[in-house]
Amino acid sequence: MPLLLLLAGLLTTAAAAPAAPEQLRVNPAQIARAGIATTPALAALPAAGAEAAGNDQYLAGTVVAPGTALALASSALGGVVQQVHVASLQRVAAGAPLLTLFSQPWLELQREYLQLAAQARLAGAKLARDEALFGDGIIAAARLEESRSAAQLAGLAADERRQALRAAGLDAAAIGTLRAGRPLSPMLTVRAQYAGTVLELPVSPGQRIEAGAELARIGRDGPLWVELQASRQQLALIRVGDLLQAKGCGKLRVVAISPVVNGANQSALVRAEQTERDACLKINAYVEARLLRGAAAAAGAGGASGVAGTAGVAGTPGVVGTATPAGAVALPAAALVRRGADTFVFVKRGAGFAVVPVRATAAGADMVWAQGALAAGEPVAVRGIVALKGIWAGLGAETGTEPAAKTAAPTGGK
Repeated sequence: MPLLLLLAGLLTTAAAAPAAPEQLRVNPAQIARAGIATTPALAALPAAGAEAAGNDQYLAGTVVAPGTALALASSALGGVVQQVHVASLQRVAAGAPLLTLFSQPWLELQREYLQLAAQARLAGAKLARDEALFGDGIIAAARLEESRSAAQLAGLAADERRQALRAAGLDAAAIGTLRAGRPLSPMLTVRAQYAGTVLELPVSPGQRIEAGAELARIGRDGPLWVELQASRQQLALIRVGDLLQAKGCGKLRVVAISPVVNGANQSALVRAEQTERDACLKINAYVEARLLRGAAAAAGAGGASGVAGTAGVAGTPGVVGTATPAGAVALPAAALVRRGADTFVFVKRGAGFAVVPVRATAAGADMVWAQGALAAGEPVAVRGIVALKGIWAGLGAETGTEPAAKTAAPTGGK
């Protein structure tokens, strides 16, 4: 009888213990390919910390490329396009070949350089002999000066052609190889000067190109600009250096505010720059951004909206009630995932993500309170959710990589 009672007690304890969260094993390569990003769970809403919604001021605008982000590729010499090595929207590294031209002027430039380089060597040798003869008192100083002038002019002419070769695309090693006896070639390769993405490539094989013509436009890697329209009331709240939260993307920093107001709509241009390079912004895309201000600034502006327990989160599955639950953490509403009637979040733990069930409560704006086996500071997935849901459903195997697997997390582990 005591043995039966002991077994019954163990079974009751095991049934009462909560089930361990399901674990999705996801390797770093899969995380990078799927664009999965996380944000830490917060013990308090941003309004109580470093940032808060700046009186819920929203601005709209368009993504543009900075003036320094556009590079043009051209050829210093004319010719006929023989081969195109890249396509539009293709990423290229600095020095990558873009296209090859058949150029008769390129052939003549190489010949002229070799001819002038040979003359410079002869002039230098003659100068050395005359210096020796002058030292022995055999020739006059005037003849030595003539040799020096001739050697200097010959060197300048050869250097001028060498710089033309450099401008056309030959580096120092290739020029040295040419001087060492490499056969002359009429094939001129135009290369990318900077790393980036080929935006336009308006040439095709057989097309005749004039010297200096535009051959390609390359968007250089780097942060993009967003040009936003601000009303006169919003201009009173915005300062250079303020942060903006782009909807569905990263943060922007205000770098310039136009001193001129548009007479038609009484708005002014506000230019913001990405704080870090993020592929979610595309040139010419329409963007909405919310002004982020410090808690003190928000309070001085009349209080920031987005206080917990005041507003619901429209369209957010699994959000119930409006009161702030005890022991909950604050998360972006985009982190929530629904399966049936239950709500979950993906928490980065160990070698993958744990599927943690939560009970979500509206916290205002785009935030929710999440109550479950989740601690403040733990990284929660907010982007790449679709990929994680696919892995959760058993669709995570990829060719050439270790398949994503689902395992049970150890009891009590995170």
